[in-house]
Amino acid sequence: MDSVTRVVLVGAPRSGASLLTQLLADGGIESEWAPPNSLEVASIAEDDAEARFVLVVRRPLLTISSSMVAWQSGRFVSQRGLAGWWGDAWSFPLVDGWERLIGAPLATVCATQWAAISEAALDALEGLPRDRWTVASFEELLDEPETELRRIAADLGLQWNGEVPNPIPPTSTCVTPPDSGAWRVNSSEVAQALELVQQTCDRLLAAVVARRPEFVWHDLESAPIEATRTTKPSQGTPFASAHTPSVAELLQKVGVTLAISTYKSGHLILARAADMVVDTDFTDLPRPMGIAVSGTRLAVGTADAVLVFTGNPGLGALVPSQRLVDVAYAPRSVIFTGDISIHDMAYGSDGVLYFVNTKFSCLCRQDIDYSFVPVWRPSWVSGLAGEDRCHLNGLAMVDGRAKYVTALAETDTAHGWRDLKGIAGVIVDVDTNDVIARGLAMPHSPRWHDGRLWVLESGKGALCTVDVRTGAVTTVATLPGFTRGLAFIGRYALVGLSQVRESVFTSLPITETATERNCGVWVVNTESGEVVGFLKFDGLVQEIFEVAVVPAAWPVVLDAGDLTQGAYVLPDAALRDVVG
Repeated sequence: MDSVTRVVLVGAPRSGASLLTQLLADGGIESEWAPPNSLEVASIAEDDAEARFVLVVRRPLLTISSSMVAWQSGRFVSQRGLAGWWGDAWSFPLVDGWERLIGAPLATVCATQWAAISEAALDALEGLPRDRWTVASFEELLDEPETELRRIAADLGLQWNGEVPNPIPPTSTCVTPPDSGAWRVNSSEVAQALELVQQTCDRLLAAVVARRPEFVWHDLESAPIEATRTTKPSQGTPFASAHTPSVAELLQKVGVTLAISTYKSGHLILARAADMVVDTDFTDLPRPMGIAVSGTRLAVGTADAVLVFTGNPGLGALVPSQRLVDVAYAPRSVIFTGDISIHDMAYGSDGVLYFVNTKFSCLCRQDIDYSFVPVWRPSWVSGLAGEDRCHLNGLAMVDGRAKYVTALAETDTAHGWRDLKGIAGVIVDVDTNDVIARGLAMPHSPRWHDGRLWVLESGKGALCTVDVRTGAVTTVATLPGFTRGLAFIGRYALVGLSQVRESVFTSLPITETATERNCGVWVVNTESGEVVGFLKFDGLVQEIFEVAVVPAAWPVVLDAGDLTQGAYVLPDAALRDVVG
């Protein structure tokens, strides 16, 4: 066997295959990646009896998490205009049964794709003689590259004579530099998706160990997942952000913080200011969406539950931080709702939490004894069905009562709104069941402020007011992104903006123009319509769901852990009886 032997790399982590190709070439061994990934292995092996194969493996959790980032980058799209597909444009190989993934979370899509590719690779390789293939560990290529390269070459009957560059340069298929902690970004979603492909995980590990008995999956960091307590505005991080001085000035002057949810990256973000700099504090949560703030309570709707935190100034003094924490929000309760796609949430004057149950097309109240208690649904929806019939999404409270809601269409069939999403949006009066405005482009986030009804026409990137008597809609400002998430500080509107691609929301005004689309929070003077500032995210944060104002200057959200285990919050009457 000589240096012209065909070496073919297979396996799901494309970045690992690209890195190995690059490093093998530095030592005189040419290799190729089998497109699409492992699906052509069998035909290559049959056509070339001398070909040798390398199965590139990486811990499944890391591979799937990286795949999600790659999908969201839009750099690896393989199928445009895929009939029936919606969401991020299909990236990487199209796998059998992709139709069953329509509407599934991205983590599930990536996990299913990884499993299909891995199963195909194993089916092909396990039928070959043992001397025709070996295994390469992506993690060991990073940690001990020279040792791993020489071992791979020896297994193939080749010689690798090269030097490993220091540092190892990034490959063209890497969206972000290798980072041992990057998996935390999607950890909750990926952990759930992995349960669906556990059989493939077990099969892959068994096959690899059979070839390399000493092999183990690289350990992940043992530290618990918790909020990052460092400022993240700097360039070069996956959570980079930039802001105008006016945003820091506004937050500092009023002494408040913005709570921002971003469900794709799985974080609740606290944007707080000190010394004229905005600090962004990230808390890992599973698909956070709706946010409700009332007094000391902070509620967040997640993938299958409502999490309630309560703020306590005394607890804040115990939190290690760059500066004094004035309020620490500690976890107080979790009520599991099931996956109902919770959208807007708000506390009523009765102290009850109300939320929009998008999946079942109804407005609900929280009750500890039930997943949800419906209190209202649109007159055109015939009954409760988990089919997202009209994409009911927004909720405006007036005088502490649910008053106005938004939906994307007056439809009563499963996902019926999709064909009408840009032209048939409505605002409905909950008390009368009357539709007060029609023909809106994906309305979201209705809010009653300063005696007027405000709404976001997301499909136009617009902040609008609505005359509740006539239904007339007036555009106050048009912004560079998909508008969703709205809060107010005095005369200033804080509007969430998301990047959208044509594959996600086709046939909308915002996707039919060449205008740049951003992600962040834009500040609009409601009296003039002028944009007076912004907080802009780059990197992994590409969408905003909700924006809310938290009445604290430098708060934190705590995870369940040592601090909450040893801290007790009691009523004043009970505190008087505490001794010692």
